[in-house]
Amino acid sequence: MEKFIEYSLRFNRRKRLDKDGKAFIEVRMYQSGTATYHSTGISITPEGWNVDKNLPKDNQIKRNCETLIQELKTFESDFRIKKGQFRLSDFQYQNTPEPIPQPKNVSFTKFYADQLEAEKALKQPSWRTRKLSLDYFKEFRPEVRFDEVNYLLVHQFDLFLNTKKLHINTIAKHHKHFRKYVIQAVKSRLILPQDNPYIDFSVNKVPFKSQFCTEEELQRLEELIFEPNDRMMERCRDMFLFGCYTGLRFNDVYKLKAKHFHHTNEGLILEYQANKTNKFGEKYLFKLFNGKPQAIATKYMPNNDDALFKGLTNPKVNLNLKALAKRAKINKPLRFKDSRDTFGTILISKAPINVVRDEMQHSFITTTQKYLHLTPEMKKQELNKIKW
Repeated sequence: MEKFIEYSLRFNRRKRLDKDGKAFIEVRMYQSGTATYHSTGISITPEGWNVDKNLPKDNQIKRNCETLIQELKTFESDFRIKKGQFRLSDFQYQNTPEPIPQPKNVSFTKFYADQLEAEKALKQPSWRTRKLSLDYFKEFRPEVRFDEVNYLLVHQFDLFLNTKKLHINTIAKHHKHFRKYVIQAVKSRLILPQDNPYIDFSVNKVPFKSQFCTEEELQRLEELIFEPNDRMMERCRDMFLFGCYTGLRFNDVYKLKAKHFHHTNEGLILEYQANKTNKFGEKYLFKLFNGKPQAIATKYMPNNDDALFKGLTNPKVNLNLKALAKRAKINKPLRFKDSRDTFGTILISKAPINVVRDEMQHSFITTTQKYLHLTPEMKKQELNKIKW
């Protein structure tokens, strides 16, 4: 439990008097090495301050200051009773009225759906994943009132998601989406903060294990031959390879149009803004992987404002990647997400880590270092290069 606040008075903390020769008295609040100050709204001259006792000399002013300190102590005490702990930052809630819950017959499900609909302007792949979470919730229970949003409801929803045989991290993602709208309801004063069920409910996750393709596996994908009726599978293969050659995330590849590519005397340059981080970047496609991403971009470059890979959703691509892996004799359950790990892992074996960091748009070099992993085959290749 956090330590109780220590209260004391301070006069003229900034060592500056106003035009009337006065300065404010403040309440100093100290906890665990940190202090903050609360103005009493009372200003006096230096002659009115007892330096030895650290108190105002005037009895009425002293009583007013003591009353204010007592109010602060009472707020701290009441807050601790409700929440179990208190930090200096919790003083921001002082004089904030308790939210009044709406009538019990108001629908949380409708609120959830309305909030999601208002966000439809988001990038479509992101919005669709949130919509899937809502669909699961409505399948679990078609109608839920605000007063029914509690720990038991979330626990039962978790059990329902488990019956769908979803991966534990996929279930965590649906909880993340559901919790987002619970918090929105709290901020809209439709649910009391202390009634947020996720205060007590813990969402389980397992560490994500990255997966990547070797250069030899990429070559097998490149060499696949498609019949005319396999056009969809070929497009999914090429979209995945483009991700492997550029390190772009799905949402960034998904939205690429002709306007993002610039023709130069040397070759194509891609200029983009990352959907996840909003960072701007550019890719010299003619330099990466012997110009392979340039060849793919040229192959699908539209003559209009359509996207290069129009209509290829993440689920659709991932479904086709499983079939492609089988056809290319790659014993891995490929997903588009693996393309970025493939790019980072291969590039870091060929270029300085600062170049890889820039290509991946990492803020910290430690993030780039995660690509310093070797497969047994890659380790053999590196050992073979050593002149013992």
